[in-house]
Amino acid sequence: MKKLALVFEIALVVVPFLPVLADAIFKTNIHMSIMNMTMQWPLWVKITLLVMCISAYLYFWYAIFKEIKNSL
Repeated sequence: MKKLALVFEIALVVVPFLPVLADAIFKTNIHMSIMNMTMQWPLWVKITLLVMCISAYLYFWYAIFKEIKNSL
């Protein structure tokens, strides 16, 4: 279970930066492509994804602070 939590935490850190890394490495404009694609999505999909991302972000920091507290 701890390995799964660690993989989840690492994924939360790495995944948001993948488009930026791909832009830097391949000199593409992935960020604008993603923005243009997502502008066509319905509002309920955008809000659902936003809530999921915020929840995952908050859980990530909660897990980190919980581990720090347990180690002290």
